[in-house]
Order: sequence, then structure tokens, then C-alpha cells
Amino acid sequence: MNDNASKLLHWYGKLPARRVDLVGDYAGQELFIVEGDGLLLRCFDDPKIDFTDGFQLLHAVYAVEHFLQALLQRKCVFHIVFFEVHKELCIPRATPSVSRSKYLLARAIIIRHLEVQLQLSHPTVKIYTFSSALDPLFQRYLNASGAYFIMTHDGANPSPADKDPRLKGQKLDVESIQSQELRRRVMFRTTIFAAIDQGYNIALIDGLEWMDTKVRDHS
Repeated sequence: MNDNASKLLHWYGKLPARRVDLVGDYAGQELFIVEGDGLLLRCFDDPKIDFTDGFQLLHAVYAVEHFLQALLQRKCVFHIVFFEVHKELCIPRATPSVSRSKYLLARAIIIRHLEVQLQLSHPTVKIYTFSSALDPLFQRYLNASGAYFIMTHDGANPSPADKDPRLKGQKLDVESIQSQELRRRVMFRTTIFAAIDQGYNIALIDGLEWMDTKVRDHS
């Protein structure tokens, strides 16, 4: 780990967190941004979605639609933003190299599906793709959108790889997995740093819970 990455992770570990109802206590009807690859990572991480022995695309699409529908049912107002530099961050841990392309294909298909279907069913939910969070076009969009906060993943996993029940029985290259996960944490948290530096609050998509009409999260 280089010095900049170490400082970034140390900075992130010192951030205060609080549990809030994003709808009732925090955002109300204010627009917020859902970072697309954080959304996909949360959905693709479902153990029921298996791209290793097959290509369960319909299940993956359903998982994404189910999450978005839960937001819409609670009358959340949001846009979805994808960054091309983040595209490999949606791939779950310890995915075999031969299967990684399946997740990237699923990502492309889901983005196109959302662009078409949401325009028909929920035209206020806009889908945008930018090269990175530093893209001047994204900065222009961010300034014009009036977004209240950004919902993203922080790249964390709830358990170490050698204790992950989904990987039980697999021959693991723990060093390689740790390297990939470090890169994912650093990239997501770099985006979080940039957003906070510009005055935006962050909600973690991997810490989100549905509670009746509420959306509980760390903010």
C-alpha cells in the first residue's frame, strides 16, 4: 500500500457516522445521487446470483430493479451515476478471472436496460455515465443538479475472505483477494473523499436497511 492510500484509509476510518432515516429525518423529497457501481456491487454480491457456472442475468436485473423499486416506493428522488473508471468495482470478491467479463457484460446490459425502462416508467430517474468523479462534465452536472447527498459503497466486506461462507471449500489466493479488495476500497473511498471535500454528505449503500416506509443508513 502506498502512502497516499494509507492516509486515505486512515482518514476514512476517522470519519464520524450516524444512523438516520434518509427519507423522514434527512433527505425528504430532496434529490440525491446513487453511485451505480456501488449499487451493482450490493446486488451482485447476493449469493443467489451465480455467474461462475452460468449467467443468471435475469436474477441480477431483478435484484437491481428490486432495490430501486424500494427507493421509489418510499418516494425517494434520485439519479443514478456510473463512472467508467469504477466498472470493475462491481465484481464481487474472489470472482474467477474467466467470469469477470460476465459481470462487465451484465453491467453494460443493466445500464442500457435502466436507461430504456426507467425513461418509460419513472422519467424523473435519470441515468448518467461519466469517465470519473473528476470528469469536468460530472462536476458540471453535480453543480447543476442540486443533489443533497451521494449514496455509494465504501468497498468494505463484512467478513475476511478466509471466513466468508460463500467461499467455503474454494482454493483461495488470499493475497490476490486482499490486493483486489484494497484497490476497491481505495477507489470508492477516493470518490467519497472528493464528494465530502466539495461539501456533500455520504450515505453508504452497503449499510442501508429497509424498515417499513423508512430507509435507515449510516450518513
